[in-house]
Amino acid sequence: MEGLESFFSGLKFGETVLVEYASNSYPELLLKSLTDFASSNGFRVLVDDILDTYPSLVMSLEVLGLSLPEVTVIKIGGGKREAGITIGRIEVDKYSISFGHYENSISKFREANGPYFNPVVGLHKIVMVSSRREVLSLLTSISGFVGDDRRIAIYFINEDAVESSEPAFLPMFEEIATTVAEWYLEGDELVLAVYKAANPELLGKEYRVKVSRLFK
Repeated sequence: MEGLESFFSGLKFGETVLVEYASNSYPELLLKSLTDFASSNGFRVLVDDILDTYPSLVMSLEVLGLSLPEVTVIKIGGGKREAGITIGRIEVDKYSISFGHYENSISKFREANGPYFNPVVGLHKIVMVSSRREVLSLLTSISGFVGDDRRIAIYFINEDAVESSEPAFLPMFEEIATTVAEWYLEGDELVLAVYKAANPELLGKEYRVKVSRLFK
């Protein structure tokens, strides 16, 4: 996707990036753009796959005739659906994630690699079944990773799903995040609009791409 490289290259290591996407907006195409960018620029990718969301995105791309570079995966909850190279598994206990266990699972990956991109997919599924107290605890844990300059974390959140179950989640996450963008379909174009940014050069930018170009 032309133009999106400018967005990814403008992000800073240590950031927590929130991408809110609409249900009909092909989030798998934005994920592919991210992984292609990281691969072409020599960065490793570690995907946090919550409740089997990543295999679903990979399958959607395959239906479109596309594929992702092979990436490393931490599976958080979910069943036996696999995609990528799984290096750790974390059980979800009563809809909460053990972040201490998470740190242990990725320690060897961090030791063996330099700075990396860390897309997180499926977090909205946890939010949908959590209590208000559990959501606040989740956000507190996420905020503790802001400033970790070993990675750029990019959270892909289905805004339609979250707004119907826990409307306060997105505004609270937006406050924590260093960069906030929305990914949506407008006519025959996919748009990434940046509403908050740690890099002022990204603030207010819109990146547009024709949908038809992505299926070639």
